[in-house]
Amino acid sequence: MLVLNHRDVLALAQGGSAQIVDVLPLHEYRSAHIRGAIHLPLPRLWQEATTALSPALPVVVYCRDSL
Repeated sequence: MLVLNHRDVLALAQGGSAQIVDVLPLHEYRSAHIRGAIHLPLPRLWQEATTALSPALPVVVYCRDSL
């Protein structure tokens, strides 16, 4: 596991060198997400990851901490 900051994630997303996955609930995804992020809420992540994501690219999964 690699920890990235916001700038790192944006650079990966803009450069197309990684798949950005947002695991937040739909209402939170709609209100704010990284442009180009793939929406796979946690309850669906494991079931849909193999069909929604390319095995050829790294995956960055993110969520928001509500604390």
